[in-house]
Amino acid sequence: MSEPLPEPDVAIGAAALRPEEKKYLDEHSLKKPMRTAQIWALGVGAVITGEYFGWNGGLGVAGPTGMLIASLFVCVLYMAWVLALSELSVAMPFAGGPLAYGRRAVGPWLGFVMGWSMFLESLFATIGTAIATGGYVYFILNLLVEGLHPGITTTAAALVTVALFALLQWIGAKEQAKIMEWMTYGAIVALVWFWIACIPGVKIERILTEPLLTHGWEGVIKAIPFAIWWLVIIESVALAAEEAHEPHHSIPRGLTYAQITLIVLVVLTWFFASASGNDYRETGKESVLFPLPMVYREVWPDKAHSPHLIAFSVLAICGMIASYNGMIYAVSRQSFAMGRAGYLPRILGHVHPVRRTPDVSIAVWSLVIAGFVIWGYFNESAVMVAVLTCNLTALIWYVLAMICLFVLRVKEPHMPRPYKVPLYPILPALVIVMSLFAALVYGWLKDSIVLWLTLAMYAIGLIYFFGYARSRLATAAPEELAVRASNLSEEG
Repeated sequence: MSEPLPEPDVAIGAAALRPEEKKYLDEHSLKKPMRTAQIWALGVGAVITGEYFGWNGGLGVAGPTGMLIASLFVCVLYMAWVLALSELSVAMPFAGGPLAYGRRAVGPWLGFVMGWSMFLESLFATIGTAIATGGYVYFILNLLVEGLHPGITTTAAALVTVALFALLQWIGAKEQAKIMEWMTYGAIVALVWFWIACIPGVKIERILTEPLLTHGWEGVIKAIPFAIWWLVIIESVALAAEEAHEPHHSIPRGLTYAQITLIVLVVLTWFFASASGNDYRETGKESVLFPLPMVYREVWPDKAHSPHLIAFSVLAICGMIASYNGMIYAVSRQSFAMGRAGYLPRILGHVHPVRRTPDVSIAVWSLVIAGFVIWGYFNESAVMVAVLTCNLTALIWYVLAMICLFVLRVKEPHMPRPYKVPLYPILPALVIVMSLFAALVYGWLKDSIVLWLTLAMYAIGLIYFFGYARSRLATAAPEELAVRASNLSEEG
């Protein structure tokens, strides 16, 4: 049995803290209410939006069977990823997650690059999900009231989503975790409902196309960036380590249970959406924000405005808002940790004195997301750009995180590791190889704006870090204190 993991302030050597450092930690600490069930709900809930939109773009470039192969590739990648990530997460249970891993393994510059990557991943995922949630709301309202303007309705609903969940996140981690748990149950129920409703429309020949790989192996490879959206953001659970009760148990268990749950949801959703839709080319259009209700309506064309279609679509929104809640959680916690440590403006590390939530980070990035939502009104490809940018930045830090795992195994062999990745070093190496391969696929995509946007975001971040933040890091931040404690231990 693994030994309990100390609280973060103990893990970084609380006895050696100066009074001002202890005060800084106390003022910038978070509550710890989350157990395995909440971790599972956070993992599934943050990701489950991938079942409702975004992945369908892969159908258009690979066809049904090609999309399945790409999806299974991604499932293997993410199973290996969560098992390996859990070692880093419980060994360094800080809200900064990748910031802490890179800082301890190599130095501040890598800590920044990894933290910035996770932040960008979460931010663009949140933007895409906010707009897509508005699209689902438009679909429902359009069933009830014809003639609504799609752009205005989608944008307005997305902005309401941003505002409501900014408020929920501000209220507190325990409250949002409980709501997240119930929304996750609702989202799973909606998927089961969708599968059952699609049974009458299933035709296996829609999957067994001629040829089987409609766009060859090139199509399968091109579908991988879309397939990543099935499961991306599950690593946001790593950011919950500082708010988790007994993270050495709750983080690995919650992550593993969540990943297994999601793999089942991925395969069954792919099957019923592909086998029941009239034409995978229509479902696979990148502009389609609500593929499941679209297929549902094709299976039941005589009941296009029926109560059960409306009820399903309403319940499906649970999946969208559960994921949005998990994503804004990740955005605010990563921003909070980087602000607390001085890698981003210090004000972002502010914590509400009573609720102990990162109130400034929640407010600032909710406003930024709202701005992107408005931009999406003028650009119909905004959602897919956000999805693909999110996935690319994720792959970057997956590789870097596994490099950190290898480095720390060599550099700090006696570092407390209440949980160790199984099949070491095979699983971490597998994550690196598969992530690099998936990232290289982006060179084949026709939408070059994703690459340019990603490069621009990294350039902005690195200019800020090297030009300003590098010399102004907070020495009392947990990530910095953990490195100091490690150095003192080695000298001792």
